[in-house]
Amino acid sequence: MTILREALDERQVEFDAHYHLATALEQRMMLGSDGAVGAVVLSTRHINTIKSGLLVHLYNIEESIMSKAMEFLAASLVAADPRRWTADSLREWLRASAIGSLADSSEDGRLRSIHHSSSQLLAAHIPGPSALKKPSGTWDDKRIGIFAKRMSVNLNLPADLLRRIAKNARYGDKTPLQALAIRRNAIAHGSRSFEEGASDMMLVDIRQLADVVLDYMGYVADAFHNHVENELHLVAL
Repeated sequence: MTILREALDERQVEFDAHYHLATALEQRMMLGSDGAVGAVVLSTRHINTIKSGLLVHLYNIEESIMSKAMEFLAASLVAADPRRWTADSLREWLRASAIGSLADSSEDGRLRSIHHSSSQLLAAHIPGPSALKKPSGTWDDKRIGIFAKRMSVNLNLPADLLRRIAKNARYGDKTPLQALAIRRNAIAHGSRSFEEGASDMMLVDIRQLADVVLDYMGYVADAFHNHVENELHLVAL
């Protein structure tokens, strides 16, 4: 099993446990007065809070796998001779190493940054970056696609999955991953409380959303692994 797949599987087990807890508590709430947990009598507001937590948890999995993918790619580049890097690999290394460090926007400041990065490329052992640079914004299928395109990573998504991740009226004409990003941001940044964040969703709706997101992330994890495994980040000898 690959590093990225193993990480995804571990996170999915955690999410499934979280989801099963939510369904068990909801079923217990339906018992009414007999649905107490200790001194707490379960109510809809408790379940709604847990549902918001599930959405944040689901997005956290997506973010975690993409962070690991960026670290995986960066480590693979640093371990290779930069003379073998593809143009895409060099550009993304520079984006993370040089462009990302341009705190001083003056001409001399830009020159210092470029000189520093050029010197690193000539060194016997290239230090960092620890991860490549992500596209700005919250992760969703569009931004994952942008990052994959930058590195010429072929996501190789099957037709059925492309249909499942397409824009859908049930998600406000957004893709499932875009809808998740919007919900997560609203909850995480406080524009919607945890009690309100998923109050219009049933647990089965969250399960269906999770199935799409996790299936998609499985293909993403495999695509980035295969890209490195097949040395597509390097020029063939």
